[in-house]
Amino acid sequence: MPDPKSARPVHVNLQNRVPITSPHHSWFTSPARSHTNIAKGKELPLNLIALILSHLDDVGDLARLTRTSRLLYYMTLPRLYEEVTLRSYADIRYVDGWPAGYGSASPFAMGLNTLVSRTVTDYVRKFRVVGDWKEHDVEDYAKGRVPDNSMMLQIAMRAAMDKMKNLEAFAWELSTKPLATLYQALMAKPSITSFTLRCQTKRITRPTTVIPPLPNLVTLVVYDIDPLCSPDDISLVLVHAKKLENLKMHWNPRMRETGEGSVNLLDYFGRCVAARHMIPIRRMALYNLYARNSGDGFDHCTDPATTEEITVINCMGSSDPTTVFLDETWRVNSKHPVPRNLKMMRGDLADKGLVDMLLKIRNIERMYLVNRPKGSKSNSSAATPTSPSTVTPTPNGSAANTPVTPQQCKGVAGDFLAAIQTNHPTLRHLLLADIWQLSEDALFQLCRSCPNLEQLGFAASFPALDVLRKILALVPKLRVLRLLVRPESELAEKLASMDPEMHQFALATELWRPQYKNLRYISLGEDLHYRLGEVLRPAKRVNGSGGGENSFNALSMGMMRRVIPVPRSEVQHIEIWGMDTMEFDPKFP
Repeated sequence: MPDPKSARPVHVNLQNRVPITSPHHSWFTSPARSHTNIAKGKELPLNLIALILSHLDDVGDLARLTRTSRLLYYMTLPRLYEEVTLRSYADIRYVDGWPAGYGSASPFAMGLNTLVSRTVTDYVRKFRVVGDWKEHDVEDYAKGRVPDNSMMLQIAMRAAMDKMKNLEAFAWELSTKPLATLYQALMAKPSITSFTLRCQTKRITRPTTVIPPLPNLVTLVVYDIDPLCSPDDISLVLVHAKKLENLKMHWNPRMRETGEGSVNLLDYFGRCVAARHMIPIRRMALYNLYARNSGDGFDHCTDPATTEEITVINCMGSSDPTTVFLDETWRVNSKHPVPRNLKMMRGDLADKGLVDMLLKIRNIERMYLVNRPKGSKSNSSAATPTSPSTVTPTPNGSAANTPVTPQQCKGVAGDFLAAIQTNHPTLRHLLLADIWQLSEDALFQLCRSCPNLEQLGFAASFPALDVLRKILALVPKLRVLRLLVRPESELAEKLASMDPEMHQFALATELWRPQYKNLRYISLGEDLHYRLGEVLRPAKRVNGSGGGENSFNALSMGMMRRVIPVPRSEVQHIEIWGMDTMEFDPKFP
């Protein structure tokens, strides 16, 4: 960074010399003017301008700044083009009655033309194309030829990518497949560390490509995988990615819904098995996996010593009779070494296998049991379990060869909490299943065993206030409390029948107490979310004539805390809400 003193104006003849604050190479390219003399304006030091620009993330704001002055054009242009996203639409969109791109081509095509024809591609570090691509002459595929408009897209994309000398992350999320032309451009970019690939979902015959090695790859995301839709081969990428830390694979949910066992894991990891290569995965996520575990070595494709985070959504659950035969092979042939350094687990299946894993490892920091939406195929729709026990369970009683039934899901709650209390006192985030109605004693034992909890979500009949205070006193670091309520349950109907202002008032008159001083967010069910503010001291207190200390007048004139209702979107960034979803997100958190 240049010395801030260099940004100070100097006393020279400005009619014969360019101001020192304006970069020479952008003097004739900027659409904005610079100051012609010192009296009209003085520039801030460059380090202060860079600091201000680092806090801007809106593309519109950055674009407007480039048109403000030549100095800001020079400082803002690299930030403006650092992350480029082009979105394609299958149909024409209209803005104020006019088609988008009126007088030229679509915004997607014009954006691609800008990257090809101008010199801004040197600034691009992250490039993403997303949306629906309207293909023409798709019958050409059946004749062994790629349609011209799809081929022209690939050529234009490669022309743009060949100019991106500093490209680090690339995401192809169009509804059509990339071709070998595009993969050749990726292979020529040793700086690529992140690659996201969306597979096509239309069963149209297309050429398949073995994706070339990307040796410096750190993050790989492949989603909408469907073996019947001609996906490209990623096995060569996996076996050569010696630095791969983040792997996320998402299969089309159609296979699980129809019981179609067309997925073979050796198609992806067969080269790793043959080469005995263990991928040094740190974070791994699997969605909608429906494949047979034949015990051919897939369990040893990832290095358990480096694995820290695991996410398994809609995979390997054997309560559905449509998928039970293939899912059961994962229980019979599971010989994967236990990841001893695991820090985070997230999934929608709580069974004996999960309890056994918790007993074999220690000191997990984050645990999220995703609650499936009502009506989905899952054993999470079982009835309320019994109160959990507090004794240490043993793994001998695991029913490894039988499907998970609702009764087993009820009984697993006690073993699960016992494993948490015994082996994982380091927990900071804990989200439990909304079908586990915990007793006051179970909550007390849980909070006493895990004093470092910062975010907690559980389902229970609301305990007495004095009991709740004792529970909160055991977890002084707690910032977020989420009280889960099963949709359409008796408690949910009771909450819905009451005025939301009554809930707000009840919380305000209780949460001012010292036990809740560190609490910042609280929610009741799926609709009532509150942000907690400062404690409000009353202007006057109620004397004996106002009724008892628990009367409405006494409570309204007593100590209160500011409780602000907020929408779900405001708390979505908090993990205990953001992680509780079955939706797939191609981005790693």
